[in-house]
Amino acid sequence: MNTIDRLWRCRRPLMAGGALLGASLAGALGQAVAQCGANPCAVKNPCAAQQACAANPCAAKNPCAAKNPCAANPCAAANPCAAKNPCAAKNPCAANPCAAANPCAAKNPCAANPCAARNPCAVKRPDDYAPGYDEAGDNAPGLIAQGKALFQDASLSTNGLACSSCHGVDQDSAYQATFSSPYPHRVAMGEDLYGMSMLHADEMVQVCMLNPMAASTLGWNSEELAALSAYVVEVQKRYAGEPHRL
Repeated sequence: MNTIDRLWRCRRPLMAGGALLGASLAGALGQAVAQCGANPCAVKNPCAAQQACAANPCAAKNPCAAKNPCAANPCAAANPCAAKNPCAAKNPCAANPCAAANPCAAKNPCAANPCAARNPCAVKRPDDYAPGYDEAGDNAPGLIAQGKALFQDASLSTNGLACSSCHGVDQDSAYQATFSSPYPHRVAMGEDLYGMSMLHADEMVQVCMLNPMAASTLGWNSEELAALSAYVVEVQKRYAGEPHRL
């Protein structure tokens, strides 16, 4: 047997072994991909479709997190939802630990956010809002009467308070000196909690709904908000010693 034949006979087993090793590695890789490639949390990540590496609220529940090339996420800083948040510039809680808990806050800037109570978007008039009452005071007697009834309605709150619990009905109490000025005017609670220097009557109602009454805000187009606001306008006139319809 010549030298070439001997070399060829030695090479064939090595080639065969290499093929087996390659097949084994490919199988293992396929199994790993099958295990970790489909993220069971992916469907829960509302940003997944927009950015594969977005901060994933399911990351802690991902059994493949350790093998996930995005686990130490270079994309986390670029949150595809951040730019869509209309409150980002005005929200005193924008740079806060709540942000990571709601990666898609733009869809509802005040939702699922422990800082929502201090988010001015919760109480500020929407851009497309048309008030259902006249802040100058030209409101129908029926709307004012409805507002007076709601002013005494404790079912609007979650803690048993009504607006009248603090302010009375036929006698005005617990108003700041700024209440003597027509709306919009400065309201200490609106300034302290939301950084708003001036509030309209309907915004003041929303502030009270969220804070002293520990409830949800009223719908901006609701009759309840229009009625309460119309009544508050008349109470302000009475408090200032101006002609009113009460």
